[in-house]
Amino acid sequence: MMFLFPIGDWVQWHSSYVLLYIGWLYLVFFLCRRALGPVLLDGPKGYFTVLGVLFLTAAATFLMSLTPVEFPRNPEYGTGLAPHIRAMWIMLIAVVSYALPVGMLSAKADRLSAVKEADAARQDNIDAVRSRAEELVMDGDLIVKSGYKTVHIPVSAIQYVEGRNNYACFHLDHREDVVTQKPLKDVLQDLPEGKFIRIHRSFIVPVWRIEKRTAASVKLLGVDKPLPIGRSHKANLD
Repeated sequence: MMFLFPIGDWVQWHSSYVLLYIGWLYLVFFLCRRALGPVLLDGPKGYFTVLGVLFLTAAATFLMSLTPVEFPRNPEYGTGLAPHIRAMWIMLIAVVSYALPVGMLSAKADRLSAVKEADAARQDNIDAVRSRAEELVMDGDLIVKSGYKTVHIPVSAIQYVEGRNNYACFHLDHREDVVTQKPLKDVLQDLPEGKFIRIHRSFIVPVWRIEKRTAASVKLLGVDKPLPIGRSHKANLD
């Protein structure tokens, strides 16, 4: 700002005024960099939010420019908009033009990094499940009928089995669900003995995937949602 208006005039007559405005510019920079930039990634709703805040910022700057600031008349300043007001608006536009895109790009990079970390954590989780499965159960295939096809399901890939009336749905790692026309009680007999338990009239789970348990549900490795525990099946988890 002092480069846009002779520094001698600021220091001699209105140093407190320019220091106040520099503080305002830092506040605008922080607002655009940390808050408004990331909001731009939220689509049209974010655009309207940013425009509204920028309008209020411009209004506040305009009110600040109305503060009486007297400088000696100097022919070299010319006529028109007062030099100090011109400097205020040029600096405000420069700060906003820099901080907004930088904030948006930084937020986008942070989100991409978070997604990569989540994917890496999910893959590590699945690898841990597979490793644990290999330790606790022989890795083999369960052969089931799905429609008119015969499907081989790796036992270690079974997340859980869900009962749907007289059908059973196998939820698997990294592959589509497999539905077979078979009740859960028959499916449980086909699975390796002692390695799968029934926790609910609608769910069979692998023992090695049980990560956490509460009074009402269990959390399985590699499965986002917890599964409920049926009253009549709590004893299976003891």
